[in-house]
Amino acid sequence: MKIYLFNMENGIYLGEDFADEATFAEGLLPLGATSMAPPPFQRREVPVFIAEENRWELKARLLTQRP
Repeated sequence: MKIYLFNMENGIYLGEDFADEATFAEGLLPLGATSMAPPPFQRREVPVFIAEENRWELKARLLTQRP
């Protein structure tokens, strides 16, 4: 089963991974993971998982300038 990883401090999307089906059936996902896919996002956006509301939100991605 595919799971979606996020930073537990700020909710920022980190990527995808796979969890054992049996573990998922028991409702035991790793910390910082959800079975809910993030929404499609553009180059200057980043998905952020709001754990308290069990949903993803798109935020503007701040780009730093090169020195």
